[in-house]
Amino acid sequence: MKPSHNGLKRSGRVLLYVLLLKFMCVAQCMEDSASGSRVRDSIVSSFTGCYQLTVGRWWPWGFGDEAHYVTPPTRIRLLSEHGTHGFEQDGYLLRSIPKRERPPGSRESSYWRATSPNQIDLIWTDGFVGVRLSLEKNGNELHGWAHPHFDASKLIPRTARVDARPIACDNP
Repeated sequence: MKPSHNGLKRSGRVLLYVLLLKFMCVAQCMEDSASGSRVRDSIVSSFTGCYQLTVGRWWPWGFGDEAHYVTPPTRIRLLSEHGTHGFEQDGYLLRSIPKRERPPGSRESSYWRATSPNQIDLIWTDGFVGVRLSLEKNGNELHGWAHPHFDASKLIPRTARVDARPIACDNP
C-alpha cells in the first residue's frame, strides 16, 4: 500500500513540529542552566566570608572526652571554591581560622552547602565521626543547630544551639 500525498505531508509537519519543540527545549534548558548557575553563584556568594561560631551546651548532656570529635572551630571561612577531594566534593570548602593542621593521613573533610537561598549546612567529618551545623540566615548572621554523627549508634541524639556572626577575614 502506497502512502497518500496528504499522509506524507502530515508526517512531515509532525516531524518538523517535533524537531522544533526539541530545539526549543534544548535552547530553554541551556538558558535555564545558565540562569540556574547565576542564581547558585549569587546564593553561594551571599554566604561566603568569615564567621565567629558560638556553640551552646549539648543537650541533653555533653560528650566528655569525646567532645573534640564534634566541636567545630570557633572561627571559620566559607569559600566559594568547590571541593575536589573526599567528602569535600559534596560542597564548597570550609576552613578554620587559623588553619587547623591535620595529622598526616587524616581523612577529615570540612565543607558547606546551600540547602536553600537562606539555609546552609556546615559539615566536618572523617567518614566515621563528625558534626553538621544546620544554619539559617537572619540578617547577616546565621543561627541554627549542631547535630553530631558517629559510626556507632547513639541511643539518645544530642543537639546544641549554634550562632555564627560575620567577622573580618584576615589574609588566608
